[in-house]
Amino acid sequence: MKKPTGYIVCNLQEIELHKLYKPKLSSRIDVQASAQNQYRAKAIEDINASFFQGVMSPSWYNDIDLWFKKYGFDEQVMVALFRYCFERSALHRNYIQTVADAWYKNDIKTFSDLDLYYQKQEKLNTIKKSIAKKLGLARPLTQYEEAYIEKWIVDFSFSFDVIELALKKTTSKSNPSFDYIDKILCDWNDRNLKTVSSVQKFLADMKTKQKDIKDLQKKSYNNYEQRKYDNFDTLYANVQNKV
Repeated sequence: MKKPTGYIVCNLQEIELHKLYKPKLSSRIDVQASAQNQYRAKAIEDINASFFQGVMSPSWYNDIDLWFKKYGFDEQVMVALFRYCFERSALHRNYIQTVADAWYKNDIKTFSDLDLYYQKQEKLNTIKKSIAKKLGLARPLTQYEEAYIEKWIVDFSFSFDVIELALKKTTSKSNPSFDYIDKILCDWNDRNLKTVSSVQKFLADMKTKQKDIKDLQKKSYNNYEQRKYDNFDTLYANVQNKV
């Protein structure tokens, strides 16, 4: 900045932050909003220091302020968002916004929400590994296979024990597919079979019904009275006489 007496070096980050979170000098100041601004300003400075070595571009300040308003994250979640992307060497706007969208869709607002989300993700990853092991897959799961598993766990609320019952039904298949397993679990979900005991009872009932049907078919076949032709010789003789 040029002055009559020379030049003054300005801190652009500090100017931008001051614009966004300048305290109100009014007798009607909202104490709660002012405190929130202070916390957010502190969070942005932490982001600047931790992930940008104190030289964060001024445009980031506007982006972060926009994300605060758009997603409703608290300050700890916003810092955690940047840490998550930084640890994956993906500290660019598109990736950060993609992760923020995913967190927002999972109703993450506070750090407690985020911690619960991490616990669910850890459980999900553990089940994915267990399923791959049960199926004897040495390769990583594909994106579509992982989507199937997430549907079974998140949408259907199946435990691994229930999923394992479906996996056992693939033993007769030389190359079982996730689509085959999905059809089984979709059927159980439609029948509201959510526990191991309810699934086992259903399978036992189905086995009994199939046995009863086979027994009935066998009994009907044995009771069928076939016509007996024991006079073939006489019949042949009659034909010869006519000739």
